[in-house]
Amino acid sequence: MTTYDKTISKLTIAGLVLLAAVFAGCGSSGENEQAPRPVAVRTILPQKMTLSQQLEYLGTVRSQDEVKIIARVAGTVTEMPFAEGDAVQAGEIIAKLDAPEIRAAVRKVQAEKDYWCRRYEADQRLVAARALPREQMEASRRACTSATAALAEVNSRLAKTREKATVSGRVLRWFVEPGQSVMPGQPILLLGRSNLEIQTDVIEEDLQRGIAVGTPVEVEYGAGQYFPARVSEVAPTSKGPARIYTVKIAIADSLVDKLRNGASVNVNFILQESNSTLALPVSAIAGRDTRPHLFLIRADRAILQPVELGIEQDGWVEVKFPWNGSDAVAISNLSGLKDGVPVFSVASREVQP
Repeated sequence: MTTYDKTISKLTIAGLVLLAAVFAGCGSSGENEQAPRPVAVRTILPQKMTLSQQLEYLGTVRSQDEVKIIARVAGTVTEMPFAEGDAVQAGEIIAKLDAPEIRAAVRKVQAEKDYWCRRYEADQRLVAARALPREQMEASRRACTSATAALAEVNSRLAKTREKATVSGRVLRWFVEPGQSVMPGQPILLLGRSNLEIQTDVIEEDLQRGIAVGTPVEVEYGAGQYFPARVSEVAPTSKGPARIYTVKIAIADSLVDKLRNGASVNVNFILQESNSTLALPVSAIAGRDTRPHLFLIRADRAILQPVELGIEQDGWVEVKFPWNGSDAVAISNLSGLKDGVPVFSVASREVQP
C-alpha cells in the first residue's frame, strides 16, 4: 500500500469514528433528558363543618339584682343567723343588733306613757263626778297622747335592731363580724336575688366588631360543659381610660342551680357562624394575602384552584370553590407545587390540621 493509500485509509477511519461519536452523542443526549420528579404531598378531603367567628372573654356570675342591707341604728352585731351562700326569704331576720340606749329609751317612754294614760283615765272619772276641772283632764289627755306617740317612735327604732331580708335570695357577702359596732348607714351584708346573669368587661373595639344586644354566646361553666345564651344588655357608657363596657348575659332559670354566684366562666361571643360549610386546614391554602388558592390532586397531577376564604376557627378555614366531591387537596409542600406538576400523594389519616 502506498503512502497516499495509507493516508486516505486513516482519514476514512477517523471520519467513521467521528460519525460514530456524533451518533453516540445524540443517543446519550436523549437518554439524559429525564421527566420531572413527582412532588410528594399529603392530602385531605374537604370536610363539612360548623365554623364560627368568636371572641373569647372571662365572665363572672352575678345576681341580676343585688341589695345592700344597711344599718339603720347604732349598735353592736350580736347574731348573724345566715352564712354566705345561704338562701333567705323576704321578711326573715338576717341580723340582730344590741342597742342599750334604745332599750333604755323604750323603758323610760313606756313608764311615762303608763303614768299619763292612767292619770287621764282617773281625771275622766273625776270630771264625771264634777270633782276636777275639764281643763286639767284635757292636759292629762294630751300628755297621754304625746307619750303614746313617743313610745311608738322608740319602739320603731328598737325594731330596726332586727334587720330583715327585703328580698328573697342568697347572702352574697357579710361586711361585718359578730361583736362589731356599726353606725347608721354602714353596710351589713349583700343580698342577691336568685335570678343570675353573667357580667364581663369588653373593650370598645370588640363592640365595634359586632358584640351587641342579642349576640349569641357560648358559655363554658365547667370542664367541657357549655350552654347557649345571648347578650341581654350592653352598658351605655364606658368606664376607665381603657374604654371598657360591661356586657350582661342572661342565664336561664334551669341553669341557676348549676352556677355559683361569683364563679368565673368562659364566654365566647359568636359574631358569625356557618353551618355545614366546606372547610380545610389552613395549611391547604397558598397565597392567602394576595391570591388565595389551593391545589387539587387529580390523576397524579396538581391542579391550581382559586378559592374564596370565609370563617377561620381552630386551624380550619371555610372555603368556597366548585368541588366535585372526590378530589383531594394538598396540605403539604405547597411551595413546590404549580399547576400541572406531577405529584406523589399520600392521604392523611389525621382529620385535625
